[in-house]
Amino acid sequence: MSLALGLALAACKPQGEAPAAATPAAGAETAPAVAGTAPTGTAADASTAATSCPDADFDAFLKRFSADTAAQKAATADPLTMVRIDPEAQPEPAPVSRQVALSQVQWPVMPDLDAARADKREVVISGQGEQREVLVRTPDTDDQQVYTFAARPCWTLTKVDDQAL
Repeated sequence: MSLALGLALAACKPQGEAPAAATPAAGAETAPAVAGTAPTGTAADASTAATSCPDADFDAFLKRFSADTAAQKAATADPLTMVRIDPEAQPEPAPVSRQVALSQVQWPVMPDLDAARADKREVVISGQGEQREVLVRTPDTDDQQVYTFAARPCWTLTKVDDQAL
C-alpha cells in the first residue's frame, strides 16, 4: 500500500520527462497479481494518477497556479525551458532557448492572470488534450509571453517564451 501511495505521489511531481514505468527497489518484494484486479499500465492506473493531481481541470489548475507562487514552484518542470529574444543577434533579433534549473528560476514565473486582466493585459488560452498554451500580452506593444503546460500526468509548466524585445 505504501509503495502504491508513493508511486501515485511521485507521478504528480513536475519532471522534465514523463514518468517512467515503476520498478520495485532492489531487494523489494513484489506482490503477486490478484485475480480480478486490473494489470498495471491500464486506463484504471491512469485514472488513479489523474485523481491524485491537485487539479485535473486545466482552468482550475491555471487559476491556482497563476495566483500562488508555491503552486508555481510545485508544478514547474526542472529544468524549465526559457526562451527570450536576443535583440543583438545578427542579422536580426532571434530567439535564444536555455534550460534553467528550478533553483535558478525567478518567482513568480507567471503573473496572476486576474491581476493581468485588471491591468488590461490580454490572456488567451489555447490547445487541447495534454498540452495547453497561455498567451499573456499587452495590446499595441511587444510585451508578450507564452506559457506552455503539459499533463505529466499532472499539469506542469514546461516552457516560458518571452517574446518581448
